[in-house]
Amino acid sequence: MNASTETKKRNLKSIDANSPTVRKMNFEGLEDLPDHYIANNSYLTHNVNAYHVLFPEGERFFIKSVKAFADQVKDPGLSNRVKAFIGQEVQHGKEHEKILEVLKGQHRPIDLMVKIYKWTAFSFFLPLFELIFGKKLKLAVTAGLEHYTASMAEVSIRHQLHEHAYGDMRNLLLWHACEEIEHKSVAYDVLQTVSKSYALRILGFIIASFMFWGYSIAFQHWFLLADKKVSFRKYLQDLNNSREFGRKLYPRLAELSLLYFKKDFHPDQTGGYELANEALITI
Repeated sequence: MNASTETKKRNLKSIDANSPTVRKMNFEGLEDLPDHYIANNSYLTHNVNAYHVLFPEGERFFIKSVKAFADQVKDPGLSNRVKAFIGQEVQHGKEHEKILEVLKGQHRPIDLMVKIYKWTAFSFFLPLFELIFGKKLKLAVTAGLEHYTASMAEVSIRHQLHEHAYGDMRNLLLWHACEEIEHKSVAYDVLQTVSKSYALRILGFIIASFMFWGYSIAFQHWFLLADKKVSFRKYLQDLNNSREFGRKLYPRLAELSLLYFKKDFHPDQTGGYELANEALITI
């Protein structure tokens, strides 16, 4: 299905890192989402499904982590960016929760996944790390996770990976990617406002890395194992067919991840704003 002919063009305000915009969306036609909606490939689809599980609770965590230190932000520009960041994350959570309802209709084990995710990540691991390393750690983890989401967004848009998605799923993924780039420096700048500790920033990124990859890979394969339409033969076939996507995504993602360890790193150094602007007008 060609998304450009099946959905109406939306008049969206352009990307502005200095003044992010909260864009309320209404994606259509996702109720009849195919079982394997990314390139008819189960491996790729269930990778994206894992992110649908992670994002709503993850974004609520981002909001809480940033809001906890919002009163220490004295710069009016950053304060306004924090408000827009929160508004954007609220909208992202709402749209991904709609997809979770669609996936429940496909008999995916969404409720159990979310329950396990919420308990292990937000009732056990993160509170334990906070107890050991202090309250600012959650903000450092948020900044690290935001670097991952923005990096994946940049690579995805650059290689037009969203074009392989069915119908308006293409637009949902692209809109989310554009806004991740737009607000990618907000949590980082709040962290730098309350603590310039390099050790804290890197510890947060290391924890973020384990969480990001651990949960996404675990949930992806849980989806695959629970998918009655995926035989072992199809798993191997779809895994092999996904390698082209991996060759585009992972080398650049590794490069961007290593940049985070530079002492003078800032998210703006990776750019991507013009790329996001060009992509946004196609939604």
